[in-house]
Amino acid sequence: MRTLNERAAEILCNLLKEPKPRLLNPRSVQTKVTGRIGKFNIVSFVWHIEIKGVRYRDPEIIIGHDTRKQLFIPYHYMNDFFGVEQCYAQPTADDMILHDEFGQYNLASLTNRLLLQTASKQVIR
Repeated sequence: MRTLNERAAEILCNLLKEPKPRLLNPRSVQTKVTGRIGKFNIVSFVWHIEIKGVRYRDPEIIIGHDTRKQLFIPYHYMNDFFGVEQCYAQPTADDMILHDEFGQYNLASLTNRLLLQTASKQVIR
């Protein structure tokens, strides 16, 4: 299974320490730990966009944080704007069950790019 690269994992850890969503023009980015399944902390990484007063997850990526190996494994993708939801793997108490290797690989690549893009964007205060 593909994991986040070292730089993307560092950016995600820094975002998790921020108490408020990071505002990027015209989007906001939010990360939070939403739960735990076995050795995995479940992390939500969301880009929000507002169109005509409606707030969309564009996208939301769910990431399993393997607390024993310190790895971040993206496995679930949602995009409200396009009405898409895909689950490529499923965390269990001891492991991650892979459903779609190619899809999970692509999701990890996308997550790496989005996190790098988030770090390079100008933060609005």
